[in-house]
Amino acid sequence: MPVEGLTDAARESLASVMRLVRRKAAEHRALRAALTAEPASGGGDDRTVAVRRALVDAADRDPDFDQELRRRWATFHQTTVRAEAVTNTVSGQVTGPVVQARDISGGVHVGWPAQQHPRR
Repeated sequence: MPVEGLTDAARESLASVMRLVRRKAAEHRALRAALTAEPASGGGDDRTVAVRRALVDAADRDPDFDQELRRRWATFHQTTVRAEAVTNTVSGQVTGPVVQARDISGGVHVGWPAQQHPRR
């Protein structure tokens, strides 16, 4: 997930998760090693797997860390879900085409099909 695509609230929530994980890494050797390891040159997921395993181990050994990590991750997830949510509403009398969208790639043509045009 690119950080530059996050809202300020989501960025702060993610920073909070990372601060917690870094504090835990100071006392958990495997987590520290996984976080500081160089990424594999082949683009493999070895580092990601190592971080996940170390986080699971740290959480298993420290229920307070586990609970706080889950709480902070849930907060981060809520901020990203809200940032990605789209609500479209149309009210009143609508007599023509309505387009509701969030992200559009390419062109959009709005018009009446020839056989349904109201002036013909």
